[in-house]
Amino acid sequence: MPRLLVLDIDGTLLDPSDIVTPVVHEAIAAARAHGVEVALATGRRLRSARRIVQEVGIRLPLVLSNGALVWSTELEQPMNEIAFTSELLHGIVDGALNAGLAPVLLLGPGGGERVVVPENPPQAEFVQRFVNNRIGEVCHVKWDEMGNVSDVLTVDVFGPEEELRPLTEGFSSTGYAVFHSGPLGWEADPPHWAANIHMPGVSKAHGVALLAADLGLTMADVVAVGDGENDMPLLEAAGLGVAMGNASEEVRMRADAVVRGHDEDGVAEAIERFVLGREAF
Repeated sequence: MPRLLVLDIDGTLLDPSDIVTPVVHEAIAAARAHGVEVALATGRRLRSARRIVQEVGIRLPLVLSNGALVWSTELEQPMNEIAFTSELLHGIVDGALNAGLAPVLLLGPGGGERVVVPENPPQAEFVQRFVNNRIGEVCHVKWDEMGNVSDVLTVDVFGPEEELRPLTEGFSSTGYAVFHSGPLGWEADPPHWAANIHMPGVSKAHGVALLAADLGLTMADVVAVGDGENDMPLLEAAGLGVAMGNASEEVRMRADAVVRGHDEDGVAEAIERFVLGREAF
């Protein structure tokens, strides 16, 4: 019997209109009543995850920024944080600059969750699209100061896939943790993708393993549900990894099971089948 259910947020817990449906709410409540704890593991930062935490009533620590931060919701402080060293951050900034792409630095709670962008970035219109809804959080710094920013948990880089992939393949080969998503819902020709880049060793699987150990559990006790490239390490490490029907073929092939998409209450199906042991409705 699973002891811990771990859910991704975007494309998994949330439906296409970014809400948690009543059916999924009821299924989560049933899992809790069955004695199974529920946690979230997401690429989101703390600020944007809080609404979901409050809505669903999560009590456990949160795995945020793809595992770079494990945050105690009880103590309101980090349980574990993996921020960039200055040396490795310089490597990302220099690599992006040489590729003609702009790095966007996402700081952790200790840095006020600020968003740091370079002055006069290449492909500025796409950087601006990203920061438009974060105006109060954004600060601009000179290129030669980007590598000196502290408390950076994630570096986002945006660009056409054919420009982005060669850069991120180089980062991956030197040990950085890299996760892609796309194409983004932006009007661009060619379509733009995003890469989340982290310190070596960062993953949702690592963050959930820390959370499980804190609860006296192992990864064998975990059922994990997700849809993205950043979920694949977790789906493979969990006792049971469940891919959403809206996940890519690569994600679905890495999972132990596949459920309906987030537009058809796939999380509720996962809970019914793999937590409650009942036939899916």
